[in-house]
Amino acid sequence: MTEKEYLEFKSLIAMGDELSFYYKNDEYWISHNPGKSYLSRTKDSYTQEFNGYEELFERATIDGIKIAEIYPKLKW
Repeated sequence: MTEKEYLEFKSLIAMGDELSFYYKNDEYWISHNPGKSYLSRTKDSYTQEFNGYEELFERATIDGIKIAEIYPKLKW
């Protein structure tokens, strides 16, 4: 995912869209509802819960690495 795509991705999540992406051949979903946002891995339903999409993009991790640090490796 390019930086431009990452910014668009974040913008769509902020508007309430649910989006999926892939990292190391695993599918992940981000969903956002007023007040709660979730990052879920499809294969085992592992889910991280956050108090809004801002917190998700600040604190969510995959393999112990923040999304903001690995977005170039994400496939959308």
